[in-house]
Amino acid sequence: MSVKFLAALAATAALVPAAPALAANLLVNGGFEATPTLPLQYDQYAPAGHIQHYPAPAETAQYVPGWTLGDPSVSDLYRAPVVYGLVPAAAAEGQQFLSLNWSPLGSVILHNSVSQAFVLGAGASGFDFAVFMAVESGYAGSTLQAQILDASLNVVAQSAVFTHLGGNGTWSEKTWTADLAPGTYTLKLNGTGNDNAWDVLIDDVRLTQIDGGASPAPEPATWALMLMGFLGTGAMIRRRSVAKLA
Repeated sequence: MSVKFLAALAATAALVPAAPALAANLLVNGGFEATPTLPLQYDQYAPAGHIQHYPAPAETAQYVPGWTLGDPSVSDLYRAPVVYGLVPAAAAEGQQFLSLNWSPLGSVILHNSVSQAFVLGAGASGFDFAVFMAVESGYAGSTLQAQILDASLNVVAQSAVFTHLGGNGTWSEKTWTADLAPGTYTLKLNGTGNDNAWDVLIDDVRLTQIDGGASPAPEPATWALMLMGFLGTGAMIRRRSVAKLA
């Protein structure tokens, strides 16, 4: 084994980039991009603009694919562009976002939830959660909270109460990390409007597994360095064998 070859192999290993670890979203349709089996409506609000949306009828228990709504009759699914001063004109991710608890009535505090089952696989030590939140009209009193339920629907983990302190046309990201053993659970997002019935809006919900105790697979550069070491060791053994025979 030549010294030049080993040097070239080492140089090649140094050039191999480390592969980034991409955590897969454990949720289906986390961005609410799947199209419901409902007609897209266009509502005119002169002079404020217009809203494109899929209204959720009360008899439709799951019009947002992958998710289950506590009360579909007070929810809505917006599709950008939304030309309406009380909500963001664009989604935080993609084109659609969920309006969780809208009501045309004033002086009413509305509660609603949306949930989805997920599985933490073997080796999990917990999870990372993230969601983009906005509010309709004002932000005073409108809140969002995430809960993790077990198979018996008992709450086993619960986030802080999130509020959105930005303007009507903005989104803010909320994050939460908690320890949790492998198993099957349900993520439940609870939205509460303020006392003027203004809404909580959510988009781009992500839940990723945190692995603990598992040995990660070697990066490409590590494999190359290991191969260089094996070849170098083999060359040394061969030279010693030839020297003994001489």
